[in-house]
Amino acid sequence: MAGETGETIRPRREYIPWEDLPVERETVVGVGTVLPVVVLYVLIAVFPIAFAFWASLHDVHTLNPEWEWVGLDNYREVMNIATFWGSLWRGIVYMVGSTLIQLAVGLWMALVLNRITRGQKLLTAVVFTAYLIPTIIVSLVALRVFDPAGGVFQMMGAEWFGLWEAREAPLGSRDWAMPLLILIGSWKFAVFVTIFTLAQLRAIPDRFYEAAKVCGANRWQMFRDITLPRLMGIVLVVVLLRSIFMFNKFDIIWQLTQGGPGNATTTLPVLAYKTVYTNQAYGLANAIAIVMFLFLLASAIVYFKLFNPSEEVETTT
Repeated sequence: MAGETGETIRPRREYIPWEDLPVERETVVGVGTVLPVVVLYVLIAVFPIAFAFWASLHDVHTLNPEWEWVGLDNYREVMNIATFWGSLWRGIVYMVGSTLIQLAVGLWMALVLNRITRGQKLLTAVVFTAYLIPTIIVSLVALRVFDPAGGVFQMMGAEWFGLWEAREAPLGSRDWAMPLLILIGSWKFAVFVTIFTLAQLRAIPDRFYEAAKVCGANRWQMFRDITLPRLMGIVLVVVLLRSIFMFNKFDIIWQLTQGGPGNATTTLPVLAYKTVYTNQAYGLANAIAIVMFLFLLASAIVYFKLFNPSEEVETTT
């Protein structure tokens, strides 16, 4: 169609609301939207797990590309490894200790930051900086401050509290290596809890607290009846995430102690790493990884059955 000026006038395309789209077109759009997510999930989750399981069914030397089928023999060997059950227990201790400390410190920092009125953004940025520091930097600083040759925390622990000898390396002590790992990791990762909790705190309407004040409620009563119920959902999610992350944690443990002294800080990720690069048993290491995955999967299922954090979030919103 041509106008008076000779220009071609194209008919305007009519906007069709989503709910009025034909069924076939709506299906195509829906599949096109979900398909990239499914493909990405398969590539970064399903495929690696399937590959690890397939490798765990073979006897594979790390430097030898030939795979020999052994079936479930690697899993039987995992159950008979002398250090497996100890590594599993130490991983649980590290996970529980780190998660509890991070939860307590993270909640406390979130509550404090939420109450500050002046300089809140600056203080929040300073607190969040700890989470941005690379793990290797945290490890190097920790090795320095606990160095028996002049480390400030080493001297404080030895001279002020008598926790260890003056020339003793705390990170090389069977008694102190695991507690110090838990404390160092908690210092860095507690901010993760703060980020989630602070966002939830700022989503609570002020009118709730104003109404409680009118009714004569004190601070503890407002925290118990208003704040805590609305934090429970996010706390349950954070506990699940931090537990999984800390159980799988490898980098900071290896950088600080390499699983020592002896096996005092050897968790399952460290054991799997040693199995690959010390014992050269690639298939056996994958069997350890699959056992870790099944342990976490079973723990997550039990956790959801007991607490159901998604339902808690819906209840408190």
